[in-house]
Amino acid sequence: MRRLSMILVLSLVASLSSACVASRKFVRKEVKTSSDTLSTAMNTRMDKTDGEVSEVKDGVTRVDGKVTAVDGRVSSLDAKTNTRFDTVNGEVKVVDQKAATAQTSADRAAGAVVVLDDKFQNRNQFSVAGEKAILFRFDSAKLDSKYQSDLEEVAGVLQKNPDALLVLEGRTDAKGDSDYNVKLGERRVDSVKRFLAVEKGVPIYRIHEISFGAAKPVAENKTREGREQNRAVVVTILVPKATAAASSTSMKTNP
Repeated sequence: MRRLSMILVLSLVASLSSACVASRKFVRKEVKTSSDTLSTAMNTRMDKTDGEVSEVKDGVTRVDGKVTAVDGRVSSLDAKTNTRFDTVNGEVKVVDQKAATAQTSADRAAGAVVVLDDKFQNRNQFSVAGEKAILFRFDSAKLDSKYQSDLEEVAGVLQKNPDALLVLEGRTDAKGDSDYNVKLGERRVDSVKRFLAVEKGVPIYRIHEISFGAAKPVAENKTREGREQNRAVVVTILVPKATAAASSTSMKTNP
């Protein structure tokens, strides 16, 4: 009986031992299977995540490209705007310079008129002893030699009348810029004054001058003949009224 009991115990121990070994093998297999499944799932998830990250990077790269393109367009627009701004500034400066030049000429003309008025405060005491019109070609300030005899006659009257004064009025036709015409009238006056002072010895202090440009025409500018008459320096001799009668007979006045 005792022997039988021992055999049963041994059989039971052997069975339990076999069951434990089988259980360990099953557990190992299950663990390995679970581990492999988990590893595969993780690898799959990582691959998916890597793909998503790659897509995000591609998206960022595309956005960077668009931003770069926009920056390029903005820079180009800024450059064009700056260029246009500089051009406009240049044009404004040119306009300002022209306006300043015109204002200077206007001030000079106005000042000349004031000076002329100041010098002739007693102009009522003077009479016109003679007047000559020295004509010039279009856009020219060169003195034509055919008018030298007229100017010699003017110089002769001044030499005979120490108190006589000479007024030179520069004029132009209505064509061209007004500021340019004033300066052209000044150049024409200078040509006449130079001849009288240098060639004929007329004292400068006896010569008074002003350029009207096209402001005070002596004839209509609508006709060719009228424009020709306006391209002139009008030379006027003023003498004290006491000697006006004698002087007026000594010089012929041309139209």
